[in-house]
Amino acid sequence: MNLLNYLAKKEEEYRDFDPLRAPYIFSKLAKDSKNLSNPKCKIIQILGTNGKGSTGRFLALMLRAFGFSVGHFTSPHLLSVCERFWLNGENLKLNVLDEALNKFDFEVLEEASYFEILTFLSLEVFSSCDYFICEAGLGGEYDSTATCFKSYMKVFTKIDFDHQDRLGNSIREIATTKLNAISVENKCVFVGIQEHNEVYNIATNIATLKNVKLKTIKTIPQYIKDYCKLNNYPPYQYENLTLASAVLCELGIDKESLYKIPKLDLLGRMQKLRDNVYLDVAHNVSGAKEILEVFINSKIILVYNSYFDKNPFEILKILRPIIERVEIFEVKDNQRIITKDSLCEILDSLHIKYCDFESINSNHTYLVCGSFSVVGEFLSMGF
Repeated sequence: MNLLNYLAKKEEEYRDFDPLRAPYIFSKLAKDSKNLSNPKCKIIQILGTNGKGSTGRFLALMLRAFGFSVGHFTSPHLLSVCERFWLNGENLKLNVLDEALNKFDFEVLEEASYFEILTFLSLEVFSSCDYFICEAGLGGEYDSTATCFKSYMKVFTKIDFDHQDRLGNSIREIATTKLNAISVENKCVFVGIQEHNEVYNIATNIATLKNVKLKTIKTIPQYIKDYCKLNNYPPYQYENLTLASAVLCELGIDKESLYKIPKLDLLGRMQKLRDNVYLDVAHNVSGAKEILEVFINSKIILVYNSYFDKNPFEILKILRPIIERVEIFEVKDNQRIITKDSLCEILDSLHIKYCDFESINSNHTYLVCGSFSVVGEFLSMGF
């Protein structure tokens, strides 16, 4: 069975919520798989709202620099599902993923969602690594990466508003849902720099209740600032790298590993595609605040579209001071994308100039953002 064909039969990535589905399917698959039932790797799970992909990849790069075998599972992808499966510096090939998929019992796998299938595959292919860095999907105590895998450590990036329909409508609800993923077998739990102090308090209460060591990060060390400036990383990556470096130190590896790692190799994280074109997968209010900080002294053309449930009004309101105009980027065949009429109404209400996107003009600076779908389709069109 071909993975791409099999995934095409599935519906949206995160189907109707059922906290029992993934662990039930996983337990049945594990009966026939030593990789699933008895993995050799130490699993480090990355959860939070923003920065999960970058934090996980920074950690993976540093561990790899010290000679460890490292797998990194991240989501979603921009151009190819292979982007989600990084092993020792390279994305796995499709034929490797096809081979792993065909080890599963398809009758058992039938009820699994798109994301759950990829979650199971990630442990199958990374089971023999020294470390498997596993990024949660929506995150929280019922995420399939948390309910199926026993993690050595849990690492929480910034927790903010996103996926309120599934996680809760307040920071307290969202943070509690995510932090309840802390489990008694965790050697240590890290909570990165937070905008909402309430998150630290909730983490402390849950870690204490479960008798798990908790380390909270509240400042950025000077050596991180120096390294990020040297490599021209945007300000939000300072926090992600600080968190990854703290985890590395807990594992007994010196911070000097920073100067042994290659540049971050994730697409769409304030990626400079050309001199005047930047890509960023920011898609929520917290991400908009981070973009504002990057371009605070500039004016940009924002190539944009958004899912209707991502609060595009607030995102565009935050970005308004740096926007010269918005160029609406069409995303085809995606039912979650806001209607063009609704987006235009938002732009009118905010008094932001707009037009349809057609091409790139070398005399202007462009930022392409709004969702993974926007950035992915932009890249696929070859601009």
